Amino acid sequence: MDRGPGEPSSEPSLEDAVELATRAHAGQLDKVGEQYIGHPLRVMRAVADSVAETGVDRVQAQLVAVLHDVVEDTDLALEDLASLGYPPEVVAAVDALSHRPAESVEDYLARVAANDLAIVVKRADMADNSDPARLARLPEDLANHYVLRYAGRSRLLDDLVDERERNARAASDMCPRHVSTTCVHDM
Repeated sequence: MDRGPGEPSSEPSLEDAVELATRAHAGQLDKVGEQYIGHPLRVMRAVADSVAETGVDRVQAQLVAVLHDVVEDTDLALEDLASLGYPPEVVAAVDALSHRPAESVEDYLARVAANDLAIVVKRADMADNSDPARLARLPEDLANHYVLRYAGRSRLLDDLVDERERNARAASDMCPRHVSTTCVHDM
């Protein structure tokens, strides 16, 4: 993100986000004892491969993927991401993906389900966290715990997303001249 004098500022690139996440997660290890940054990078690659069918912006989804744990697991705050120039949509998705202290899993996943970018990233995150090849490196009881944990969370997220879509369709059906998310009668 180095810019010369007089150069206009722009949004951080994907490379900038990778560098930021790498610095932020420096020294952290994942559950199998590898450098933690490998997880956000795998999630970023998975999102890049799957985003076409989701309708979300590919670059924004990759930014969110690589940054998805920086607020929850490092000293960075949402305000830091905003001040660095990350788009509001990216910051909002990182916010949705950041589990708050004492927050129930249901409330957390409801926030995720309300944000299209967060949904895409959370699905890739859970797939990486429950990858059988990685889990095979853990004691069997711990691996089974993670399999059950992420299977349940995946079902809950799917249910919440389905409910959101049903509610949107119902709202659309209630107003025959529905435009985007606003009923023409409300204008």
